[in-house]
Amino acid sequence: MSAFSRLWHRAPAWRLCLYLIVPFGVLTCIFPPAYLTRLLPRLATLSTTIHNRLGMHDAPAEGDGATDGNGGDGVITMMPITDRLTKAIPFAGRILPLPAGVWHPVMNVINGPHGEVLENVLVRVEGHVVTGLIGAEGSTQPVPETAITSIDSSCHDDRNFMSRVLSAHPPAMECWFTAAVYPASINRTAIIATRLKEEGFILPPVFLKAGWSYSTPAGDHNVNVETVTIFLNPVNTDSTKMLRTPEFWNKDTLGQQPAAADFVKRTNTWMAGWAQVLHDGFNSDMLASSEEQRARLSRDPAATPPGQGNPLD
Repeated sequence: MSAFSRLWHRAPAWRLCLYLIVPFGVLTCIFPPAYLTRLLPRLATLSTTIHNRLGMHDAPAEGDGATDGNGGDGVITMMPITDRLTKAIPFAGRILPLPAGVWHPVMNVINGPHGEVLENVLVRVEGHVVTGLIGAEGSTQPVPETAITSIDSSCHDDRNFMSRVLSAHPPAMECWFTAAVYPASINRTAIIATRLKEEGFILPPVFLKAGWSYSTPAGDHNVNVETVTIFLNPVNTDSTKMLRTPEFWNKDTLGQQPAAADFVKRTNTWMAGWAQVLHDGFNSDMLASSEEQRARLSRDPAATPPGQGNPLD
């Protein structure tokens, strides 16, 4: 009798574990955990195909869409804000390029019926004033096309300073825009403001908002999707520090405020170049541009000039 045969007859618990490999392997293919789909993207595609074949179409819960800015809180994890992030970070199985300066994580949020939507919030500060805030949302596995029907709605808002639709062939879509916004209208403002207040950081009374959205087909009426919203502080420079109320940043009267108009113009120019870097990051193709190009394109109008200190340095 071989060693395997003896073990088979004398170790019933081990024998049971071997039997369980098959059903648990099947369950893993049907309901893969998020971390495993990030490591094995093909597993997400396989799971989606199985769901479609079995008629397991999960209706997205209210607020769980990748672009729903008013949804539920999801599973929120507060991050150590003293961590220092520069250039780019891994995000939702892809790469998220970061504008110039040192960024600090504020929190991570997991959304979706199966945790398939990841959200990261990051902050950049000068002194104790916030100069930038990033809210990035991305699917870690394909989501139904119906979950992103309004993903490009912000790009068609008449109040935008500028917007560009780079691709419009549903379900594929890519666009970007710039607009002014109150801090109170930012998604999860209360949580973010409380977290920053604990660290002694101050939110400006107005932000300039730059948004980028991208979706690509993933088969079986599903898509991969990502949205990146960047909030820049436009009133932290000598020329704009007096323009601290929203009426100075109204699109219709912007021409009456040369300093504000100049900041908006520079943001529009910056976003036109930065959108391509975000596109490359989504495709994990950072070699599409040189490090020198990315460094130059990363310098947004609110970035801290080189050499100035950061309170978390």
